[in-house]
Amino acid sequence: MDKNRKKVGLALGSGAVRGLAHIGVLKVLQKNNIPIDYIAGCSIGAWIGAYYALYQDVDKLTEATIGNKKEKMTAFLEPTLHGGIIKGEKVVRLLKKYFGDTEFKDLKISTRAVATDLGSGDRVVFSEGKVVDALRASMSVPYLFAPYVKDKMILVDGGVSNPVPDNVVRAMGADIVISVNLDNFLKNKIDDWQKHGFTDKMARSLDVMRHYLAHYSMTNSDVIIEPDTKLVGVRSWTSFFKEGEDKKIIRIGEEETEKHIDAIKTLLQ
Repeated sequence: MDKNRKKVGLALGSGAVRGLAHIGVLKVLQKNNIPIDYIAGCSIGAWIGAYYALYQDVDKLTEATIGNKKEKMTAFLEPTLHGGIIKGEKVVRLLKKYFGDTEFKDLKISTRAVATDLGSGDRVVFSEGKVVDALRASMSVPYLFAPYVKDKMILVDGGVSNPVPDNVVRAMGADIVISVNLDNFLKNKIDDWQKHGFTDKMARSLDVMRHYLAHYSMTNSDVIIEPDTKLVGVRSWTSFFKEGEDKKIIRIGEEETEKHIDAIKTLLQ
């Protein structure tokens, strides 16, 4: 490896099932021999980033993420009324199946996972300790998962405070920051509001908020990749269990990344 080459950091944004596009991004970067020195992720981006950093194997990552859907569905079937509708203990057991007692220091690529402390409103960046604990915090979608309590902090999804953590990657030492934003909701315009009900309008309002939060997060990005999966709301979650939909989302990530490869290679020169 050329010690004098520019260091590349990858910021993987939050986005639930849309995050399968991250796999496509990694697949194309690997195919084009784009080095990755640092990774920071939120929510699904934290899972994708950490698992890739552990093995650096896209095929293994794909199987771990979209394989054995029955097992994953079972992990979500753990109802609670304490801070969310999913307790999260089964999810932790599932994460342990893939990571065991792996700590951040064991990962082959320097990695960070981002969560949000509801009490203070601060962003919390995990850089040490067990990866499973960090992922449980980073992936705790508000209202869906019960928060993860650690050191008196009430931790939820990193996307609440920093949906595309490019500043984290830059602080790690990256010369080139590649960001993957899954919250570019304004690509999909809605013209005829008469056809949409109250819940659609409420969901759209939240999407607009997330759109601008994501874009305000990306002030340190050199390249921004925005796969347009067109998945929003409940459809985003149910699509994971539809035959072929998962691979379609991965392909969208591949296709969008291909458009940016020349620019990335130019930055590396």
